[in-house]
Amino acid sequence: MKTIMLKLYSFSELDKISKEKALTTYRDLNVNFDWWDDEFEDFMELCSYMGIAAIKDKIKFRGFYSQGDGCSFSALVNIPQLVTSIANQSWKDYAPLQEFVFIVPQIDRRVMALVAKGLLPGEPQIIGRTRQYGVVTDLGISEVIKDGKSHDNIFEELDKLEEWLRSIAEILNRHLYRSLEKQYEFLTSDTAIKESILTNEYLFTADGRSANHLTALNKRTPKN
Repeated sequence: MKTIMLKLYSFSELDKISKEKALTTYRDLNVNFDWWDDEFEDFMELCSYMGIAAIKDKIKFRGFYSQGDGCSFSALVNIPQLVTSIANQSWKDYAPLQEFVFIVPQIDRRVMALVAKGLLPGEPQIIGRTRQYGVVTDLGISEVIKDGKSHDNIFEELDKLEEWLRSIAEILNRHLYRSLEKQYEFLTSDTAIKESILTNEYLFTADGRSANHLTALNKRTPKN
C-alpha cells in the first residue's frame, strides 16, 4: 500500500495562471444542463401579456457563434388582444424596461371590426420553421362569408394583417435569440464560473487542475 500526500487548494488560493486554467476547465460548468428553461418561461410569460400563447416544446434554438444559428417558436395568437396590447404597451406590466418597436396595423377599420368581433373564423398562428430557424404566420382564414356571400375583396386587407403579424413575430423571435445569447454569455463568463466554483467549494492542484475526483476517491477508500 502506498500513501500519497497531495496539497489541494481552493480557487481563491491559486495563483493567476492556475486560476485561468481552472476557469477554462470549467467553462461549461453552468451550461451542462437545460439552462435555457428559465429563458423559455420568461419569453412565454412576456408573450402572454400580448395575447400570444407560445408553446414551450416548440421553442427551438441553436447558438451562438456559427453560420445558421438562430431560433424559432410557435404560438397561438389572439389578434384583437395583440392589437390592443401593442397600442397600450401591455407587456410592460411584466417587463417595465423592455422596449419593442411595434407598429399598429394599418388595416381597413371595417375588417378590423370583423376581426375584433370574431366574425372571421380562423386560428391565427405563429409557426416556427421546421428546416431552418425563423418564423412564419398564418391567420387560418380560407374564405370570408358574410350574409351568405363570399367576400374575396377582404383578403387584400387580411394579407396586410398577416404581414403585420409576421413583423411582430420576427421582432419577438429576435428578442428571444438575443435573450438566450445574453444568458449563455453570462453563464460562461469568468464571473459566473468563479461564483459556481466557490459555491460548490471545488478543490484544485497547485497548477489549477480539478481535484474533485481525488476527494471523491478518498471518500470511497476503505479505512482499516
